[in-house]
Amino acid sequence: MEIITEKSGSYALRFGSGERYPDAYSAFLKKKKIRGGFFTGLGACVNPEISFYSLKRKKYFTKRFRGDFEVLSITGNIAVSNDKVIIHQHVTLGDKKFQATGGHLQNFIVGGTLEIFLTPVPALKRKVDSNTGLNLFQF
Repeated sequence: MEIITEKSGSYALRFGSGERYPDAYSAFLKKKKIRGGFFTGLGACVNPEISFYSLKRKKYFTKRFRGDFEVLSITGNIAVSNDKVIIHQHVTLGDKKFQATGGHLQNFIVGGTLEIFLTPVPALKRKVDSNTGLNLFQF
């Protein structure tokens, strides 16, 4: 992962082919001590794992997709839960048939590149909500 630019407290990041995401991103956040933020990005990936959350069952259902995909959009936020930095991110992927799928991003291997624009903010906090079972923002 490279920092392409760091201006006005924001970052443009480029992840290289073969990097494990979000592992490399987590390492960057830890190194920079970033505990709150919002980000967007695009690029390409291999073998993504994404999830869908069932409100009825209060459970994530996860699926691994095989092959190469375009990362049409990745968007998310960074917060802290039980003193652990949490990357909450959603992704829309495009395949070779020009079909899209998406969900809660778990991980993938970066394809040609992944470019992310990050805007850090003061630490955000999350706590599990008993009604939904989700780890929601807390004020």
